[in-house]
Amino acid sequence: MLLHYYRSIQGFNFLFSCIAGAMGMISGEDRLAAFFRTFLISFFTGGYLLALFFYELRSRHQYYFYYNKGFSRGRLILLSYLLGLPVWGLCLMLKNIVA
Repeated sequence: MLLHYYRSIQGFNFLFSCIAGAMGMISGEDRLAAFFRTFLISFFTGGYLLALFFYELRSRHQYYFYYNKGFSRGRLILLSYLLGLPVWGLCLMLKNIVA
């Protein structure tokens, strides 16, 4: 149940973070490193919040489904963000291994 909500949010988040990563490539540094750094920062901060906003606009009625299953809106948001923390930790470990 929670993974369905997480995937719905991350679909928007991935798109917004890719756009932010592409904009990060404009800087004069190593373009690939700038893309991934900007992508990861956006993926775990502003991109997530923007994805929540657009999910609210597009699928507001879906919250009734989750509420009937015992999940409040705040709990869904918190748990889906906490599900992203292991992904963030994995990205940091991979970055340290590669660098």
